Amino acid sequence: MKKGVDIGGSFIKVYWEDGRTEKHYIRHIVEHKELFLNKVREIVLDGDPSQVGVAVAGFTSLDGVVYKSPNIRALDSVNLSELLTDVRAKIVNDVSAGAYGEWFYSHRESRVLLFIAVGTGLGAGLVIGGKPFLGACGSSLEAGHHTIVKGGELCSCGRCGCWEAYCSSYGLERLYHRLSEQRLSDFEIVKRAYEGDGVALRSVEEFKSYLLLGLMNMVHLFNPDRVVLGGGLIDALKGMLGDIEARLKAVCEKLPAECLGVHLSDCAEYCMARGALAMVLEDDI
Repeated sequence: MKKGVDIGGSFIKVYWEDGRTEKHYIRHIVEHKELFLNKVREIVLDGDPSQVGVAVAGFTSLDGVVYKSPNIRALDSVNLSELLTDVRAKIVNDVSAGAYGEWFYSHRESRVLLFIAVGTGLGAGLVIGGKPFLGACGSSLEAGHHTIVKGGELCSCGRCGCWEAYCSSYGLERLYHRLSEQRLSDFEIVKRAYEGDGVALRSVEEFKSYLLLGLMNMVHLFNPDRVVLGGGLIDALKGMLGDIEARLKAVCEKLPAECLGVHLSDCAEYCMARGALAMVLEDDI
């Protein structure tokens, strides 16, 4: 049986072909590279799968080398293909996998599907004509690291002004701190926003303005007919995103806006693992 595995900085999530899911907490070992990689290998091989799709957050090459993972430093420069030689493994950027999973399970009528995932960081994936677009060497759609504010806030990648620096969990926390001089977790900020707290609501609204700015850039670049938003922070904010499609179309040029639809993902925390499984269910990708 095949399975998909999503390697994150706090959890490794598994999505089996029969629909079973697993969630393994690994935050306590993520700073210890050898322990972390041994745990990755153990989870990937557990259950003797016939084939595994592995979704990885970061700049991941087509031959399975993680050149850089801004939020999981233990993966930097790791050749996962060599680590996982005991199983047939397809290794891909996590949001590229998530994008393919969205198309495979929910949006097969889409000709150009753009998936944006916002959580700890911000990632993107693109599916064109039912095929994931991975770029020449695997690092396509690193949209979180395109610059939206010259000389702006520091991003986890080390550059300044990236979309992720404003549109991510730590981006929302930074926006709230700037308005209130208080430091709260993204979870607490969202909770306060739902309770009607004015500063939290302004922080969320500013977050949405940066979300729209980046989405506008992506729509003008790729002309998708479907934009799907997912990730932990998007899930938490679903009740405040009902106006996102109308507002996005309003700031885009008329032609790309006419064929555009915006959807919120319903696969919750297993999007990337599910997408990694979809990538190995279609062996010709």
